[in-house]
Amino acid sequence: MSTQLQSLNEAQALIYSRNNISRTYEDFDPSDIAGLFRSDSDIIVTRTDGSQQAFPTAPIKESFKEFTSRLPNFFEYLGPNFRGPSIWRNNCYILFKGWHYQAQGSALSMPAKAQSRWADKLAASSIYSEDGMVALLEEFQLGYLISPDGKTAPPAARGIPNSEAEVVEQQQPKPFCSCGSFQRQVNLIDDIRQEIPGYEPTCKHMTWFTKYREFLAKRNELLASYPSGNAEKATAWFYAPPTYEQKHGRLAIIFTNHGQNAPIEKWRWYKSKEQFNETHLWGLLDSMIKNGYVPFPHTGLLQTANAFKSK
Repeated sequence: MSTQLQSLNEAQALIYSRNNISRTYEDFDPSDIAGLFRSDSDIIVTRTDGSQQAFPTAPIKESFKEFTSRLPNFFEYLGPNFRGPSIWRNNCYILFKGWHYQAQGSALSMPAKAQSRWADKLAASSIYSEDGMVALLEEFQLGYLISPDGKTAPPAARGIPNSEAEVVEQQQPKPFCSCGSFQRQVNLIDDIRQEIPGYEPTCKHMTWFTKYREFLAKRNELLASYPSGNAEKATAWFYAPPTYEQKHGRLAIIFTNHGQNAPIEKWRWYKSKEQFNETHLWGLLDSMIKNGYVPFPHTGLLQTANAFKSK
């Protein structure tokens, strides 16, 4: 093969990784690889036996973007007691890792216990620096510091702008996540844009946060449409994490058309013969709201709190 081969720079290695090639091409064998190289429009895989394979780069770029911005399941970043992200300061939020929902008994793990201890204290903590908060979250594996809309500088750090350009810069905060994936993209953004023009850093935490915020907005809007503030049509969902031998947990749902405070005998199982798990919940929540049902976790209503013990 006479194609001029170029070694991958760090950004290219991130985009054209073995995993991303595997996600794109089913016939790709990730073993016995001596090196990955870039040509004008292909990734050239050289094998230890001296043979070469060419894979077009365009589909791999799409795989990179899709995987980097993938949507994790609903429970992946909930804190204790189905707690969502907590507002911190400077337009930043604390996004908890879903330690409590990974497996049966995982709520007793050290990171989960640390979350239970710290969750209510973080927003009001005396940690004012971003570096300090990120260090705390990382040390105890609590979660991430995230700002999908862009961080705002602390008032004391803003000062008086010296030019119109500085005013514009202050008015255009950039999204932020403390995770390693997002930070690598930020550090390599110029080279990434050489491969993917116009690319903006993102991560699965950013995608999850955006989806969760949209869900809350739609749910609140639906609930507010009831003059009494109580939903006439409601659902309640229950989730049991998987055992360590299982791949998925167990999700069960009940619903009523008699008001969210209806006695339990007025509720019915939703598709009781079907098996649902954590991978289904985003779609189910969207469907509930679309059909006018306000969703609640089973602990959110007194009469449904113990309804799932026999399920």
